[in-house]
Amino acid sequence: MNETVDSDKGSAPSGKSSSSSPTFASLLASTMLSLCVVLILLVCLRFLLPPMLESSRYSWHRGQLRAEYELSGEQLERVSWEGLSQVSKTVARRVSPSVVHIQVASNNEEAESLNRWNPDMKPFRIPSGQGSGIVVREDGFILTNHHVLDGNTEVLVYMPDDRVLPAEVVGVDRTTDLALLKINAKDLLPIAWGDSDEVEIGSPVWAVGSPFGLTGSVSFGILSGKHRIDLNANPQYRGSRERITSRYSDLMQSDVAVNPGNSGGPLVNGRGELIGINTAIVGESYRGVSFSIPSRIAREVLDQFIAHGRVRRGWMGVELATEIVPEDAQIAPRAVVRSVVPDSPAERAGIYPGDRILEYNDKPVKNVEQLIDTIRTTPADSTVRLTLDREGNKIAIEVRLGELSFAP
Repeated sequence: MNETVDSDKGSAPSGKSSSSSPTFASLLASTMLSLCVVLILLVCLRFLLPPMLESSRYSWHRGQLRAEYELSGEQLERVSWEGLSQVSKTVARRVSPSVVHIQVASNNEEAESLNRWNPDMKPFRIPSGQGSGIVVREDGFILTNHHVLDGNTEVLVYMPDDRVLPAEVVGVDRTTDLALLKINAKDLLPIAWGDSDEVEIGSPVWAVGSPFGLTGSVSFGILSGKHRIDLNANPQYRGSRERITSRYSDLMQSDVAVNPGNSGGPLVNGRGELIGINTAIVGESYRGVSFSIPSRIAREVLDQFIAHGRVRRGWMGVELATEIVPEDAQIAPRAVVRSVVPDSPAERAGIYPGDRILEYNDKPVKNVEQLIDTIRTTPADSTVRLTLDREGNKIAIEVRLGELSFAP
């Protein structure tokens, strides 16, 4: 009996081992089940992951917007609106003493008839135009627009201290639509000059002038754009009474309220510094779009007025055209020299027809109009550096500019 028991005990491990070993069927079933699970997961990821990622991206963006929204709300609560109002009032007090009202008169037939009937009276003049001006030097120099004078030489300046003084025309420049006047006065309060190149789009700006003869008017807005060109090609602009008479095509745009009579007045920044001279609007009256001559250009013209009584404008002696390139070309059209004036600065420097002008004084040339304006705003007798493309080869040359003998 003991042997039987021992025999059973000895055979038990063998039976247990065989029953615990996995069969091929069970391994196959387990593998198929794992594959099914993986496949289901992949399908779920395929259809669920993109919406989840999209939702997460939108959630992050919404969170960023909400954070900006709440932060800006907190910042606006801390803003002192009285402080902003104080800035405008301070700018007005700073600038207004430097702004004058200009009245021009002509001795036309009606005035001559009145003068004949009143020979003992002071000669009568009928006002023919008005505008604004800027005191730029304490010894009586006033900058304004050329089109404000409109060819008249009899000019009266209405000062902020209520004096009315006759003005002498020192110089006019039709190209930039600027003119310089001189009155017999001293110890004036000149405007502070700012840098039009540094002011950024969106910056707050103020205009001071005499719209419709309302002297000392102040308006507020922002700088809307810079380097506006070819305004005279705009049919809406051509119909404006305040249409600019110059061909200068690098103007600043703002939404400051500017109306007839504001011409020649200043556009200033928050420090009361001159950054532009208001010169034109679109349409018959304010429409939210007005244009100013950059202070950088005005300062250059002013310096030449005082030094020479005129603007000694640069002249190179080339006829320029825009390069014709195929529509599928990957390059921008260049300014190409079409012809060269004999015995001109360009010919003496070695410029030839067909040359492409790439750079002017180390700055890229964007288009023909910009290059023409740059040459003309460069003082005569200046030496400038040009980078040319001649048949695929880059050439650097120097040109000593002559003086432009006519104003366009």
